[in-house]
Amino acid sequence: MGRLSGRAPERGFAALAGTSVIRAYGYALMATYLSFYAAAFDATGLWIGAFTTAFALAQTATTVALGAWGSGDRVRRLLVWGALGSAATYVGFLFVVDEVTLVVARIAQGITISVLFVLGTAAVSTRASTDERGRHVGIFNQVGALAGGLGTASAGVIYEFAGFAPGYLLLAAASLGSAWLLRGTDLGVDGLDAGDGVNGYRQLVEQPAMRGLAAYRVGTGFAKTAVRVYLPIYAYLAVSLSGPQVGVVLTAPRLVRALCQGYTGTLADTIGRRPLLGVAALLYVGAAAIVPFTASFYPLIACALVFGVADACRVPASVALFTEIGTASRALTSLSLRSLLWKPGAVLAPLLAGVIHDYATIGLVFYATAAVMLVSVTVAAWLDTSQSVFGSTSLPQ
Repeated sequence: MGRLSGRAPERGFAALAGTSVIRAYGYALMATYLSFYAAAFDATGLWIGAFTTAFALAQTATTVALGAWGSGDRVRRLLVWGALGSAATYVGFLFVVDEVTLVVARIAQGITISVLFVLGTAAVSTRASTDERGRHVGIFNQVGALAGGLGTASAGVIYEFAGFAPGYLLLAAASLGSAWLLRGTDLGVDGLDAGDGVNGYRQLVEQPAMRGLAAYRVGTGFAKTAVRVYLPIYAYLAVSLSGPQVGVVLTAPRLVRALCQGYTGTLADTIGRRPLLGVAALLYVGAAAIVPFTASFYPLIACALVFGVADACRVPASVALFTEIGTASRALTSLSLRSLLWKPGAVLAPLLAGVIHDYATIGLVFYATAAVMLVSVTVAAWLDTSQSVFGSTSLPQ
């Protein structure tokens, strides 16, 4: 992956990468474990929804608070406490006995994951020089993608042979190790300004370029969530793939993201942030529009790989641009806003896609996804009065 040369030493990046590992592995592990809990508790649909909703609400509240009141001198301390809280949370999962205790544990997990994600991403992005920011963010996300893939691959095996406990104990131990590494490391982010409460968000949204990015982000949240939910459904119902084949379709985009984000992050540094966001949008539109025409395994895998390439292009460029458009010293607020802008599309996509599936066809879900992505990138270009998505500007590219 090459030598990292940001303002802080490599030890700082390694410490931050550790937070990405425990965050992504824990998220992926629980995505699998929730189905086992639902079966064990014979949970109703309402409780199953609550397992996810409680997590999402905790994430949202934590993200708002971090962006409004976080500051550089608190980042390391909050990350240490986030890692310690992560250890306590996964130990706490060992004592889950019913739906209520699972919801409480999920709330705690939502808080700790948000602390590690928002602060870790902000620290990696701001500690890097402008001409290497995309690469640093890309490598940081590569680490998380690899950990998430390992979590997805190992969760079922661990549960099958030893139940819930080993996975939680592994995460608790890794969290303690991360806290120890963070505690003794200079992260190089003391220059991050303190948040200005709600006013900080308001000042960002008032920037025309930020409004354009917001439109892009909301549309991407919808498109990514719709694809994540309905690609395996389409593979199983419309193409009649086997369970293992559906698993390969789901794994393909993850693998691409894990392998490519360091490279695409470097591209974001060399050709510009906005051009790469434009490429990602076009790839999403094209792949989503083609999915309804796929009738066998290999064409569907090809579409899944394109979705993965689109995500690999989008994430490093998006993080770098959100960091720079609000000035790097205000990255906590701008990156918190980035996380919050994902929520509307992520919440609406499963509902609207489900309605389309029920009252039209499953193929129309992907046409609608392509349309939403196309509209969002068009609106983003129009709102961003400083430049179009593919143009040039005095703002960092």
